[in-house]
Amino acid sequence: MAEAPTARDSTEELSPLPDFCSAETLLRVLMVAVLLALAVALLRGGGQDWVSGLALHALFIFWVALTSLLILCAFKSPLRRLPLTAQIVVPPLIPIANTAIVYRLAEELVLADPALRWPVIGVATILSLVAMHYLYLQAAWQRETQAVAAAREQAMRARLRPHFLYNSMNTIAGLCRSDPTRAEQITLDLADLFRATFATGDRHTLREELSLVQAFLGIEQTRFGERLTLDWDCPDHPGMDLEVPTLVLQPLAENAIQHGIAPARSAGRVWIRCRMDSGRITLEIGNTVDPQARADGTGTATEAVRLRLQHAFGGQVHFESRSQPDRFEVHIRLPLVTGEGSK
Repeated sequence: MAEAPTARDSTEELSPLPDFCSAETLLRVLMVAVLLALAVALLRGGGQDWVSGLALHALFIFWVALTSLLILCAFKSPLRRLPLTAQIVVPPLIPIANTAIVYRLAEELVLADPALRWPVIGVATILSLVAMHYLYLQAAWQRETQAVAAAREQAMRARLRPHFLYNSMNTIAGLCRSDPTRAEQITLDLADLFRATFATGDRHTLREELSLVQAFLGIEQTRFGERLTLDWDCPDHPGMDLEVPTLVLQPLAENAIQHGIAPARSAGRVWIRCRMDSGRITLEIGNTVDPQARADGTGTATEAVRLRLQHAFGGQVHFESRSQPDRFEVHIRLPLVTGEGSK
């Protein structure tokens, strides 16, 4: 039997601490340090020693900022095990204490004025509180964004339309006598789709995702018969091992059927194409549209897919939808290798 989570585990999960070890936090701190050094130099006025003064202030501020960040990063795990109040109070004290120590060393080297010691520490206290408040708010916003994305993902994974299940069961029932082999295949494809829907894992390979989309479209092709032509061009490639969110392409395939094929008065076509080039994979999912029986959607599913991919790949994903009178296409470009390595 699995052990119940301890109070310490719960504290770590609820920790409000930002990630002091991330490159994003380092970049933000360095930007603040640059602006602060420039502001101090401007307040001291011009003169022949303006450049040297700016360099000295920048060196002092950079050293305090970087060493404080390194200390916070090194003690990230012990900090997360502290009570929540201590996690909020302790981090701002580290830059303040670090400023006092560095300034005292600068006094020993005759690089700082002892009369300015306490004003400098006072300014460091204010800046430390402001900077930490900003980092905590940024971390809270990121956690909220991730929670919203996770909730959206769960909703998308549970959105296989009931009508699709009913229609699939009717198709299976109609094929049981006329084509039992095909009925068995549709049953297996349907089982794979619902297994992915209720699976606990939030990612799988692009190859598995395309296999589910192909199974879904295969079921619909059997139901629509000659009204649906499926154009599939996704050759196997090592890039297919890229990890993507589960059922992220499924809504696009459903939209192609619901808004393109189902309302059309004549035969329609759905195409899925994959291309590998320059370390990226390009996916094209499209369908024909009958202009006289066009069923415009709200765009909710397409936007949800875009947000899920952005959440998974950040700014490295390119997502574009193109709507024309006789067709609708979605173009997606994903990186085969990201900053975190191969996905």
